[in-house]
Amino acid sequence: MQKSNIVQELDALTEYWSQKVLTEANCQQFKVAKGIGATNWHKHDDQDELFIIFSGEMTIGLRSGDVTLKEGDMFTVPKGVEHRPVAEKEAKFLVVGLNITSNKEGGKPN
Repeated sequence: MQKSNIVQELDALTEYWSQKVLTEANCQQFKVAKGIGATNWHKHDDQDELFIIFSGEMTIGLRSGDVTLKEGDMFTVPKGVEHRPVAEKEAKFLVVGLNITSNKEGGKPN
């Protein structure tokens, strides 16, 4: 068993929109990531995707309308829903989802 410091792990990330798995619990992965700019539109047919914002602001683009998240906010994208995270300035966040995924790259830009 090993502890993790989420803030330190977020600060250590060097690539935007890449996720680093910190731990797994009850078949869920807890991943840190940071983003600036936008990802590609994508969806996960087999799981919900939970975002928790630690710093900055991020908008989750949905075909039905955008959801803006600020520090301390949490939002779940239901499985099968097409979405596109966008951050004007750097946003740091935690992503929680099943330890399997239908789209490992998510919407990471090319």
